[in-house]
Amino acid sequence: MRTLIFAVTLGIMSGSGFIAAQSPPAGADAVTFAYIDIGRIASESTEGQAANAKVQELSEQKVAELEATNTNVQERVNGLNQQLIEARQSLQQGQNVISAEAASSLQREISRLEVDIQRATQDSQAELQRMSQDAEADVTELQQSLQAEFETKLIPAIDKLAAEKGLSFIFNAAQGLVWADPSLDLTQELIDTLNSQVATTP
Repeated sequence: MRTLIFAVTLGIMSGSGFIAAQSPPAGADAVTFAYIDIGRIASESTEGQAANAKVQELSEQKVAELEATNTNVQERVNGLNQQLIEARQSLQQGQNVISAEAASSLQREISRLEVDIQRATQDSQAELQRMSQDAEADVTELQQSLQAEFETKLIPAIDKLAAEKGLSFIFNAAQGLVWADPSLDLTQELIDTLNSQVATTP
């Protein structure tokens, strides 16, 4: 059975090199900037944690379904293998005492069981592969949906914080920063802002 591993961390806005404040305050004398860690926001904010929990829950559900299906398949194949062993033993032990017709019947039964085992194994592999692909697609779809939902709440929080700080640009720390003054890191403030929006949402 192919091991199914899901990445459950919400990949928020991973394609953005930086985020520009959409509404810098009028009359700003100089271009000002700061940076945020999008990964931290996704993992530490209330909204991000809730989204990741949903992805984790779905991932665990899909893995459990795959494991249950695999167990059922193995039990069926094991049962067929046991029948095959018994049929072969009966043929070997009775080859000198059973009739030719009985021996021929056992041989046909052995051949049928061998075919059934081969088909059951092939069918189960195809079924597990299909289930795995469907499960991964379902998890990816949920991640994308939650990411879009998260961004609709994150952008207003960024706009609010940028306006309060008088910023013209907010950079994403994960997109190429080599060094930055820690005092410019607004990650925790943005997490607090985002969480406060959630707390006040009816």
